[in-house]
Amino acid sequence: MRLGFIGTGQIAKATILGILKSNLKVNKIYISERNKKISNLLRKKSKKVVVLNDNQEIINKANWIFLSITPNVGNKILKNLKFKSSQIIINFISTIGIAQLKKYIKVNAKIVRALPLPPIALRKGPVPICPANKKVKIFFDHLGTTVEVSNEKLFTNFWCMTAMM
Repeated sequence: MRLGFIGTGQIAKATILGILKSNLKVNKIYISERNKKISNLLRKKSKKVVVLNDNQEIINKANWIFLSITPNVGNKILKNLKFKSSQIIINFISTIGIAQLKKYIKVNAKIVRALPLPPIALRKGPVPICPANKKVKIFFDHLGTTVEVSNEKLFTNFWCMTAMM
């Protein structure tokens, strides 16, 4: 499994730290250099972590893509990136839903919204996902307790949990 993270904020950092502590079979974790402090810290944690300064290169090298950027950045950059239909895209972006993301990525890839919180670094806490996806559930069950949410409207209600951050 080759993972790619577009964005290196606190949620990406917590998720990657949880992955590194898990027994998930991950070959490489490609991350963006955007936040140099976080990307350097993660690079030092594991040889599996590779820092790249080109988001398209991350997408080209990974089979799972994690979008961990702000909505403003997402609206600016996603439409210019080329995704593959074989990829699984995990969307952490709060206000970009599945329909809008499909328009941006222009391929029929699997898209799952997820809401990890900082305790994911400790492999604890709930991780709501929508829609239900067996592979994504198994993945996040290694990092906490996956909560499958049946529809996107209901999923947005879970965003109030982020106030705990």
